[in-house]
Amino acid sequence: MDFVNVIKSRDGSKIQQILEEFITQNAKSFTFQSMDTCSIQTEVWNSLFELLKDEEFSSCHSHCLQMLKILSRDQQHLDKIVTDSFINLLVEKANLSLQKSTNLPEQFVGILEAQKCIFNLVFSHLKSRTLVSETSIAEAILLRLSVEKSSNIPHDVLLFDLKILFLLTALCSDCRPTLRYSLHGIKHLTKYLEQCCTVHGLDHLDGNTAELCCECLKIIFNLLLSNEKSIDLPNEDYDDLQLQRDLMKIIRQFLLANSNALAKKEELKSHAINLLTSMSFESYEDLIPACANSEDCFQGCDITALVVLLEFLEERLGKPIRVLQEELLPVLSVLIQFSRTNRIARKFIRSRVLPPLRDVMHRPEEGDTIRSKLCRLMTSSSTQVEFLVAEFLFVLCKENVSRLIKYTGYGNAAGLLAHRGLMMGHPPSHVSAYSSDSEDSGTEEYKQVEHSINPVTGSYEPQRPNPLENMSEEQKEYEAVKLVNMIDQLQRKGIIQPARVGEDGKPRAIEHVMELQKD
Repeated sequence: MDFVNVIKSRDGSKIQQILEEFITQNAKSFTFQSMDTCSIQTEVWNSLFELLKDEEFSSCHSHCLQMLKILSRDQQHLDKIVTDSFINLLVEKANLSLQKSTNLPEQFVGILEAQKCIFNLVFSHLKSRTLVSETSIAEAILLRLSVEKSSNIPHDVLLFDLKILFLLTALCSDCRPTLRYSLHGIKHLTKYLEQCCTVHGLDHLDGNTAELCCECLKIIFNLLLSNEKSIDLPNEDYDDLQLQRDLMKIIRQFLLANSNALAKKEELKSHAINLLTSMSFESYEDLIPACANSEDCFQGCDITALVVLLEFLEERLGKPIRVLQEELLPVLSVLIQFSRTNRIARKFIRSRVLPPLRDVMHRPEEGDTIRSKLCRLMTSSSTQVEFLVAEFLFVLCKENVSRLIKYTGYGNAAGLLAHRGLMMGHPPSHVSAYSSDSEDSGTEEYKQVEHSINPVTGSYEPQRPNPLENMSEEQKEYEAVKLVNMIDQLQRKGIIQPARVGEDGKPRAIEHVMELQKD
């Protein structure tokens, strides 16, 4: 092939020219007709790696790496082409060997191109991913982040360091325990986040630094997914709860940052909330630290972070289902666990979401209050959204069926109650896991019309004339039989499936409509 022959000629100018031509012509290509066989591609890759090893052609190395980055898009023959020596050379060129990672070169162009090659291979090729994970690249990245002069490293280089680390922790589950426990990955990344906040000032983080912080939060999320230590460590060497508490202080700062000068503010909050879903519930207490009397104090705790979480929740309640699943589920999960494990948090959240009932003339799902928006989602087409919203409200009601029905109506709550086997309420033996302090939701407005509230709809309904009042017994029987026949027809056509509540409190399908007469 001409390309290989040009490289073998060792003519620097011709090599540079053919590399530039290939890069220009194939910048957006994913397959290469001129290299359609494994033998040709292998020969080209070997030629490029020989060039990379030869310092005499160092001026061509950046273009060699760019060409490799393009070639790596075609995965047809990569299993036979990529070897551990190829991967080790790329790691070396990215300055990510343990010996080089803390030494900052004058030029970073070749380093960035090598990083992009590694990123592409880890992202799309299983064998390459495995080979990269077996190198010391993860440790080298952590070392490079901890260098005192890391601020002198170009943003793109740091960004790709973190992107590579994110892919390894997301796609290589075997990497997580080592990176989390042996290499103290969470500790290193937390220190880097602290450094970013200290050097730049949280309210004045530029877009580049905020982007790096987001990547760090994503990596820590992946590391926290590794719950079991697959390696032996002395107990004093790893205090997981203390690490998470240190991290929680930074998360709280991200949540409270409210300056318009802060770039990517909402993105930072979103990633911080995602991270909360994988953190220990014991560390949640650091989100609402003790405080003296102030506007932000509730029963001796600073609840500013809870206010932010509730605002974040409400801003997303009216968005399309796809967005709801991505952005609403994490914040709901956090609020559920916080409410379930912390009495003060639950009481404050309940005061905002389910305040004492005053408007009983409208159905719970009608209106623009946060309660109304949540009640509408209790019948969402997304099962995940429907379930978590109902679970959230149920926990705020201290998992009391009567109280949930009072706030949402039995119709909206039926899905959750059926799932939990509570369609007939709690069994007599039920013992609440929550404190017994009184949280009376009754108001004068509610008590005045309580006898006229329809528990199914959860709203006031005026008394209506009894349609059976002027009917004879024969007419009543006729209407009853007519209704049974209509239900039977709908059942036979598969339009509805009548059911009764079983002994376990869950709906059980019936075989014939006459079974509805039992009990």
